[in-house]
Amino acid sequence: MKTSSTQTLMNTMLDSYLQQDVVAPNFRSTSISKLDAMIGGWKPGVHLISARPSMGLTAFALTQVYQVLSNLKANEVVIYLSDKDSSTAIMHRLLSIATEIDLSIIQNGKLNKQEYEQVKSHPITRKLKDNQLIIMHENVSTVYTLRSLVHDLKKEGKKTVMLFVDSLQSLLYNVRSQEIKEVMLDLNLLSEEYECPLICTMPLGRSVEHRTSNYPRLTDLDAKMVNIASGVFFLMRPDYYQLIDPSEGDMSETHLVVAQNEGQLDTILLGMNRKTLTMGELAQNSPIN
Repeated sequence: MKTSSTQTLMNTMLDSYLQQDVVAPNFRSTSISKLDAMIGGWKPGVHLISARPSMGLTAFALTQVYQVLSNLKANEVVIYLSDKDSSTAIMHRLLSIATEIDLSIIQNGKLNKQEYEQVKSHPITRKLKDNQLIIMHENVSTVYTLRSLVHDLKKEGKKTVMLFVDSLQSLLYNVRSQEIKEVMLDLNLLSEEYECPLICTMPLGRSVEHRTSNYPRLTDLDAKMVNIASGVFFLMRPDYYQLIDPSEGDMSETHLVVAQNEGQLDTILLGMNRKTLTMGELAQNSPIN
């Protein structure tokens, strides 16, 4: 039988209250102040970000990659497993997020001299040159391939501080329904063992489209995933479903629904820049220009 010492736990909690300004090294800010306040930043465990297509799953994931890259030490790396975008496409999008230069300009290589210097001198460019972002592409990816990479990097003296899987379907290919729980448990063990938060995107099925409320629910996901995940979040664009009028500017209103969390549940107002595909926080009462 496993028991916990409440004396030890209480002493640990009291110590933590005295060190509120000390951030644990394995906690990573989301750069979204309201989300950080609710979940305490990304911490070890599996975090599911789910949505229907066109809601901005990859935009959200890559914006988070950018935030983590911006604060890496020399021996730290981030791993990004992609089942759809090429390495070049991912780097184009990160440079657009970092420099705020239109993605189309970067993709087409039509930078003027000022934009070229901006890209060349940006700190993110240096981190990409230094291989601090490891992009994985596998026809059939497994948790084992992820674990092997993290282990090999550790032997080289590099610490993996965050893992991104875009999308979780790449790890569930040819996996039977009863094996989904094993995959989730293995991911959770990997995250906890190496003390690195793991962010997984997961596209939703069409059931959302055929009901009065187009907001996703926990029941739209496999219960085996939900039961093991540390947190579950949904992205939803109200203008896509004509619940609000489309904005005329560069920003598209997006709702981040905190559906499963150890603490508070809420919906956070985000904005996605259509030109750079950056997703960030909006003030609750701010108009989208």
